Amino acid sequence: MELRQLVSFYHVAQLRSVSKAARTLALGQPTVTTHLRKLEDEFEIILFDRIKRPIQLTSEGSILLEMVTPVVQAVDALKTQMNYSERRGSFVIGAYPDLVLHHLPPGIQVFSKSYPDVRIQLLARPYTPLLRLVRSGEVDLAFCAPPPLDDQALEFQELFKFDVVLMTPLGHPLLEQTDVTLKDLSPWPLILSGPESLTRQKVDQELRNQGVVWDVVLALDDTESIKRYVETGMGVAVCADFTLHQQDHDRLGVVRLDHIFESSVIGVCTLKGKFLGQAVRNFIEVLSDEMRGYHADLAGWEHAKAEGRPKAKAR
Repeated sequence: MELRQLVSFYHVAQLRSVSKAARTLALGQPTVTTHLRKLEDEFEIILFDRIKRPIQLTSEGSILLEMVTPVVQAVDALKTQMNYSERRGSFVIGAYPDLVLHHLPPGIQVFSKSYPDVRIQLLARPYTPLLRLVRSGEVDLAFCAPPPLDDQALEFQELFKFDVVLMTPLGHPLLEQTDVTLKDLSPWPLILSGPESLTRQKVDQELRNQGVVWDVVLALDDTESIKRYVETGMGVAVCADFTLHQQDHDRLGVVRLDHIFESSVIGVCTLKGKFLGQAVRNFIEVLSDEMRGYHADLAGWEHAKAEGRPKAKAR
């Protein structure tokens, strides 16, 4: 005996019609008939008098209906409650500031249209604080780079890859070079993200590995602010390519550094074993569909080499 057989029986008994019950349950009429036959075979009874129209319950069928009614109604109530919790409630997510500003809004808009009563708290943080927030359970999920390989407390689902690039003012001498090295950067003041940024940690480590001396004149966690200071000629910046957007074409030069730094990824980070409600799981599914496979388009940045702005000076 299966629950779905009891559900089919309940609706046939209530509607006095197999066809109407099938439409109500969104099942084929033969399926409902099979459910009834299996119940009758298992209990060795006849549930309906099928000669009369509409069909009538037998005495045995009436007894079974009385017994299964609380069960089926409880299942319906459970479905209603689960649907309610799916479409209401709140949760907290974290993400890099640039993802919050540029990459999450389309997906959040799609999610909010489907689940208008779900409330989202969104925290913009760099890499290291995001992992701390996920580990402590203060956020339900974070959009960030993968946790360290030896971190067994966190789970990660990849969404897209990204590379590290150099951002310069327009007309900068480094734009004329090919295969720029970290040593080539040493004469120029650097603007980097804060020390809790994964990209900053990768840059610092590689500079140390190559024995390059560097001068960080400004550290900011907000890439949009970094771009502004680069644009004014205060220095050059090493950032992730997913932070570049169409409106940056007319104010920044870009140099690829994927010959120095390996590609990394952005994905969804969650705490292993933490219960995620249906609303959170729906959110992850919607945002993953929106962001999965994103690729930064660096085509067209060559124009930045020939712009007529004054060239920045090395220190």
